Amino acid sequence: MKYFAFIGAHYRFLLFGFLMMGLSNFGQTFFIALYSAEIRGAFGLSNAGFGGLYSAATLASAFVMVCSGRFIDGWPLRRFVMFVLGGLLVGCAVMGLSGHVVGLFVATFMLRHFGQGLSSHTAMTTAGRAFDKNRGQAVSLVQLGYAGFESFFPLMAVSAIALLGWQQSWLVYAVFLLLVAMPLQIGLAGYEPGHDAVDADAAAETGLDRASMLRDRRFYMVMPLYLAPPFFLTGLFFHQVQLADARGWEIEVLAAAFTLYAFAKVTVSLATGPLVDRFTALKLLPLSALPLLLAFWLLLLPDNLFGALTPFIYMGLIGINLGMAGPVSGGLWPELFGTAHLGAIRSLTSPIVIAATAAAPVLFGAAIDFGIGFGALAMSGMVFLIGSALLAFSVPADKLSPLKGEQIE
Repeated sequence: MKYFAFIGAHYRFLLFGFLMMGLSNFGQTFFIALYSAEIRGAFGLSNAGFGGLYSAATLASAFVMVCSGRFIDGWPLRRFVMFVLGGLLVGCAVMGLSGHVVGLFVATFMLRHFGQGLSSHTAMTTAGRAFDKNRGQAVSLVQLGYAGFESFFPLMAVSAIALLGWQQSWLVYAVFLLLVAMPLQIGLAGYEPGHDAVDADAAAETGLDRASMLRDRRFYMVMPLYLAPPFFLTGLFFHQVQLADARGWEIEVLAAAFTLYAFAKVTVSLATGPLVDRFTALKLLPLSALPLLLAFWLLLLPDNLFGALTPFIYMGLIGINLGMAGPVSGGLWPELFGTAHLGAIRSLTSPIVIAATAAAPVLFGAAIDFGIGFGALAMSGMVFLIGSALLAFSVPADKLSPLKGEQIE
């Protein structure tokens, strides 16, 4: 089914996923970081102090999500949406009213848990379980919500801080969630299609539960490559100023290269969705490592080999990798383990990714402090990528059904 026909048939529910992914930006690092100076000033925190509080709240969110994320499998979707957006609303309100560091921790935890965690979890899980033959396209379209909201959230935050004050802006966000986002999303959630509505020949929901998945060797064969991009790229992005200095790149040029990165990420994501539907996410997973492998290889070459184009090539390759990784990762777990317990499965895999991204800045920072250069870090990344890609490539594909969502016994 072509994109436009697919959108026309299911635009309401695709809009639901798009908006849930977009609303997750309230709990994303880039958005909360825009308030860093005001938060540190109001609560008397140092950079390290706020960073430690933020990391602790993020890790706590990841651990709790192992339990809370599985509710999406058993609850009606509308009830789960009320739970998620209600929690996000309370997190915004607590951030706006808090006058003590304990309240700041609670607010940060709730924003990370219900925003970055459960809002995106809801979008990806519902897209993955609602569509069989068009799962790749659905995931690609839903993930555009993150980029779409990311394009105006920074300007919104900066303007709100200047016009209203930093805490008052969070209260406005809470009112928006209560009066606009929650009623809209609860209404759109009612358009979740059943499998029979999507594909006449689709089978009923089947699949392994979380305990069975943990006993399945395929999980451990694909997990290293599943974790590699978020871990390595979080570490490199967090220390991008040091990277630019080490490579002799102007920081303004690297910032400009993010435009190419964003364009590549969106366009490749849209192109990859139909490929997932045609070839399966499992087959594309090892191939998705190739652009990142080339980006790491670029860091081993002489600094001036491509001149001012080097940062653009580097960021473009990363954008291609993440553009492929979105639809591939979104389709991988339904293909391998089915959709019956998809929420429980994603509520385990997502916290693992969150924990890896929380550890990456610390580990990369320690390596840099010990004098390990970015060339050595890139080489270690290449070795890990090659090994994990070969491991994922060896996963038997004959255990996937033609609908890519059921296990064949």
